[in-house]
Amino acid sequence: MKLSKLSQPTQQPSIDDRIMPLINVVFLLLIFFLVAGIIREPDPFEVTPPQSTAEAPAVSEALQIYVAADGTVALGDGETDTEALQARLAAHIADTPEALVRIVADRGADTVDIIAVMDVLRSAGVTRVKLATQAVSDTQ
Repeated sequence: MKLSKLSQPTQQPSIDDRIMPLINVVFLLLIFFLVAGIIREPDPFEVTPPQSTAEAPAVSEALQIYVAADGTVALGDGETDTEALQARLAAHIADTPEALVRIVADRGADTVDIIAVMDVLRSAGVTRVKLATQAVSDTQ
């Protein structure tokens, strides 16, 4: 009886066979983070809202207007001036008359700047406005 014909020589696994499980794991992690991650457009600039003790859920369908500490105003993803803001708001209100507009103002923003934005909202025909705040934590 010849044993050499019955036993096959052991082959070393190729580099592809050894790295394939790693590629599979990395691909699965990539898919997980794409599905689990929150995809939203970035804020036009850093805003720290004032603190509040009232807690209400945020409405994600609201149109957001940002007011920076230096008085810069942005609608959506870019900075805008008063005339362009009023024109864009009027067009948005023409499409959805009961649209909610959320003002996200920095806590260092001057009240005069926020009131000026609210005047633009009123002249554009906006009837529903909310001011975004941060909840006060008990650890302070």
